[in-house]
Amino acid sequence: MDEGPALSPHERRILADIEQTLETDVELQRTLRSTPRRRLIARPPLAGIICALAVLCLGLLVAAAATPSPTLIWCFALAWVSLLGTTALHLRGWYSKRRARSGGAPPDRP
Repeated sequence: MDEGPALSPHERRILADIEQTLETDVELQRTLRSTPRRRLIARPPLAGIICALAVLCLGLLVAAAATPSPTLIWCFALAWVSLLGTTALHLRGWYSKRRARSGGAPPDRP
């Protein structure tokens, strides 16, 4: 596999200087060590998906109410269930981040 032209000696020196600077940056190293690995994987923004599903549900609800089509009613039902599930996932993530920031689990309830 061709990786392109090799770096010139001047470019290699510049790259080595950049790498050395990054290795000595204590705050950057601390941030990289403390970042959980699962956060490095990109996830679609759930808030945008929730908004899109809410608009879709509203449109389907209006259309299903205006016409007696069972297909529109079923489409609305599927969109509504999807909206509820996505919202639950979003709230679970929000709650776990909030709980982690506050320093631990809430006390057990009897």
